[in-house]
Amino acid sequence: MPTLILASNSPRRKDALKRLNIPFIPVQNTIDEEKESEQSHGDPESVARYLSYLKAESVANRYPNHFILGMDTIVVINERIIGKPHSEDDALNILRELSGDWHIVITAITLCNKEKDYTKSRAVRTKVKFYELSEDQIKEYVATGESFDKAGAYGIQSAGGFLVERIDGDFSNVVGFPEQTVITMLTEAGFPLQSVESK
Repeated sequence: MPTLILASNSPRRKDALKRLNIPFIPVQNTIDEEKESEQSHGDPESVARYLSYLKAESVANRYPNHFILGMDTIVVINERIIGKPHSEDDALNILRELSGDWHIVITAITLCNKEKDYTKSRAVRTKVKFYELSEDQIKEYVATGESFDKAGAYGIQSAGGFLVERIDGDFSNVVGFPEQTVITMLTEAGFPLQSVESK
C-alpha cells in the first residue's frame, strides 16, 4: 500500500492520520509561515490555500512518486488573519479579541504527486463562537501553555474546548484536520484507503 507523505510534524495531524489508519510518513516542510503569510495577497482563504500549497511543494521534489499532503489552518475575525501567538501577552490579546464573538477557522488542504502531475486543493470553513470570557479565565487558559503553537491561541480538542460556546460546521476542521474532506480528496486522487475509520 502506498505511503502518504504528511508535510508537517503537527501532533494533531499525525494523530488524525493514525486514527484513520492511513499509512504516512511525517516530513517537516521548510516554509516560514509567518513570512509567507505576510507576503501573501488576497482573501484569507486564498492565503491559506497558498500556504498549504507551499508546504506540499517544499516536500514534493524529495518524494516525486508519493502523494504529499500539505495543510494550513488560519483563524479569521473581521476579515483579519489571526496567527499563532508570539508571546504570552500576544496570546492574552488574541483571546480577549475572540471573547464573546464569532470567528472563522479555515483549513486549506493541498494534495500533490509530482510523478502523476497531480495537484488539487480545497478549503474548509467552520464558524466558532466563544463564550464571553473573564480576564481570569483568559489568563488561566494561557497559563496552561496550550496557546503557543496554535492559530487563534487555542486548541478546541483539549482545554480550549471550554472556551467555545457554539460551532457551525466541521469540528475536525477546527482541530486543523478536516477528516472527511481529506478522505474525499485521497479517494478522488486514487490513493488506496483500507480500513479507514472516522471517529
